[in-house]
Amino acid sequence: MRDRVSVEALRAVFFPRSAAVVGASVTTGKLGHTILSNMLKREFSGPLYPVNPKERKILGLTAYANLVDIPGPVDLAILAVPGRYVPDLIEQAAESSIRGAIVISAGFSETETSEGTTAEERIRRIAQEAGMAIIGPNCQGVLSARGNVSAWFGPLPERPGGGLFISQSGGLAGTLIDWTNRRGIALFDSVVSLGNKCSIDEADLLDAFIDDPAVRFAMCYIEGFKPGRGKAFLEAAKEFSKRKPVVVLKGGRSPAGDRATSLHTGSLAGSNRIFTGAMKQARVLLTNSVRGFINTARLAATQKPLSGPRILILTNLGGPGVITADLCEQYGLEIAPTPATLREHLHERIPRYCAVANPIDLAGDPTPERYGTILDLVYQEEKFDGVLIVAAPLAGSPQIAKDIVRAYRTHPKPTAVCWMSEDTQPVVRPIFEDGGLPLFEMPEDAVRALAALWSHLPATA
Repeated sequence: MRDRVSVEALRAVFFPRSAAVVGASVTTGKLGHTILSNMLKREFSGPLYPVNPKERKILGLTAYANLVDIPGPVDLAILAVPGRYVPDLIEQAAESSIRGAIVISAGFSETETSEGTTAEERIRRIAQEAGMAIIGPNCQGVLSARGNVSAWFGPLPERPGGGLFISQSGGLAGTLIDWTNRRGIALFDSVVSLGNKCSIDEADLLDAFIDDPAVRFAMCYIEGFKPGRGKAFLEAAKEFSKRKPVVVLKGGRSPAGDRATSLHTGSLAGSNRIFTGAMKQARVLLTNSVRGFINTARLAATQKPLSGPRILILTNLGGPGVITADLCEQYGLEIAPTPATLREHLHERIPRYCAVANPIDLAGDPTPERYGTILDLVYQEEKFDGVLIVAAPLAGSPQIAKDIVRAYRTHPKPTAVCWMSEDTQPVVRPIFEDGGLPLFEMPEDAVRALAALWSHLPATA
């Protein structure tokens, strides 16, 4: 972590004892109203101070004209005001010994104007001199489930998980939060929209959370780095990945994306070839699509790394089983034949018309018992490093899901489950997710995520 930012300063952002919302508003729809409302909705435990010189009460809380009028100490200042006011407010926050700030406001280096760049540099300099941790500017905010911080104006996670999600795009973070909410998936412990990164960046956050036992993995959407910070990220990611998975999606890989990046957050995207090589050195899980990003993170959050590339496919769908085998070969996984001993044991338990090669095909009419009777055999087979299940049972879906979870927990082995029956997905999804098995909707999603746990190579779209 950079010397200018202490652990205590970052704790003021994620675990503040008190917070002020500067630009709080009584008008529904304004950012200051939304953020204050979200902080109240998530029951922020400490004193919460709205700051607005025109109001006396906002959402039932006493409002103050400025930061210096607040009667008690403030750990975190959340700024949702026009950008021109931000530098003076940050100066005021530093003078008030506020250790953390989240600057939602835009109008800085992303505008590519000298005024915006100069203002951002002033904010950075104040933060450095005061030892203050600043998220932003030009960001969507910060979410901390354990700190009850919802300084955010997008969708809020409905179920907390164990992930640190660092995103240079607030829009992408909000979209993926909404995606997990609609599926009832618990994934995020903390979410950070970095924006222009005038103070805190990805490397600082990975350093800060590396020893946090509640954070089991990290996701990073990156568009570019400030000068000199690419190497810092590489070093931080390398250390973090020795203990916990780091999943990365890079924007700005093409010339068109590079131009869009500079306009979005004022960052330098850099060479995609160099970035890819560096991430391989750091042993991060590098993905090339939004779908691959979220799916790889979901699997990495619950599974240990594959010890080898040998995969056993279990299915009751002939065509999708064949397609899954093709995809595994495409992404560097091996579909070796089922050992003769296992074939004999399988034939003793399931009908002879079921294929017992790899893939093992239980045919289109399996009873729930057909899955249950062979799962222990499948998981105990030492010739395979991982299991890939592609299923769409006609009956008994809840029981089959429970049997798969039981076998996985009894004989832990990296597993990806693709459930292709949309009608029964809402029924079985909670069983799988609560049992530590993310549910994928298509074979390519499951294969790419599982392959990333083995190869650490970019998963192509």
